[in-house]
Amino acid sequence: MANRFYLITGTSRGIGEALAKKILEEGHTVLGVARSQSDEIESGNYYHLSFDLTETSRINAIMEKVDEIVGDQDFDFVCLVNNASATEPVGPIGNFPATDIESHIKIGLVAPMLLTSLFIQRFKNEPIRKKVAFMSSGAAFTPMEDESVYCTSKAGLHMFAQSVGLEQKNGESGFEIVSVSPGMVDTSMQKTARSKNRDEFAMADFFRQAFEAGRLQDPTQVAEKIYTILENRYEQGKYVSVSEV
Repeated sequence: MANRFYLITGTSRGIGEALAKKILEEGHTVLGVARSQSDEIESGNYYHLSFDLTETSRINAIMEKVDEIVGDQDFDFVCLVNNASATEPVGPIGNFPATDIESHIKIGLVAPMLLTSLFIQRFKNEPIRKKVAFMSSGAAFTPMEDESVYCTSKAGLHMFAQSVGLEQKNGESGFEIVSVSPGMVDTSMQKTARSKNRDEFAMADFFRQAFEAGRLQDPTQVAEKIYTILENRYEQGKYVSVSEV
């Protein structure tokens, strides 16, 4: 039986939580990184590291935990899933403090870049299958009113994934790079977006209408499709929508 290790950020809820549960059900090992631990994840193969991804200067602590878990275990596949993201701040860019913008960009862009670098450094010489996945969004390509920070972080993440994909295509360390678009999923981020009033957030009606029309997907079903994407092989840096699975 395959023995696989997954490092997933943002496992306290939503897609990250559902994906961790799916992977554990398949009998693999997961290290979840989030500020709080999910009450829904129960498995002897699950390890949790309480960590605030805005503390980017301490990001090495995550890889220290990876080393502690991996040790001398004979994994034949290792995968980093950069899933964590932030909802706030939403609204006109001049309406919130610079620290809110900084925190969002650290979680959604800086931390994934640093983790990807460290993960590649750690496993580049291992003769096993290796993968780095990024949780993307249509916001990476479509500007949205009052979502300038979120759109920018996702656009940057998409370009980073493509660029690292080119490096791995031409290099010898053998990492597969993929961006995953989950689509609209019924998560706490969606709930926050539709709870705003129109004066606070120009897109609030859009998110409310999507919810009322039943267009939001269940996180568990989306996680199953993401797991399939992680299993499959794609062109380096490929942007894959769960709707294609």
